[in-house]
Amino acid sequence: MSFYVRVDGFHMDNLLSPQFLGPALVALITAAGSYFIIIQKTRNELAEQTKRALDAFREKAEVAEANERLAFRAEQRAEMQELRQKIQLCETDKGDMIVKLAGAQAKITILEARVGLLENGLSGHCQ
Repeated sequence: MSFYVRVDGFHMDNLLSPQFLGPALVALITAAGSYFIIIQKTRNELAEQTKRALDAFREKAEVAEANERLAFRAEQRAEMQELRQKIQLCETDKGDMIVKLAGAQAKITILEARVGLLENGLSGHCQ
């Protein structure tokens, strides 16, 4: 006596038969294997994309750092040139001041000589 329900002429006990169970088991193993292969392939692709993105980021960071260093050096050179120009102006001003000082000292010497002559001339007249 069979207690299995019949569905469109198909007995449920036929599900456990080797003719059905073998292909079903193969299909299940194939599906599971395919799933794991797809997961592994996706992981590998994601790892490769991540590696490429990281390499691109590192390359951009290195270029940006190199550009930043170049800009800093250019800024330093500009500041050094500006300081050199200021030093040159100071040296020019110093030279001008030395000339003015020498002129002033010459005038002082001349004035001292005149004062000496005037004092000698006045002392000779007053006696």
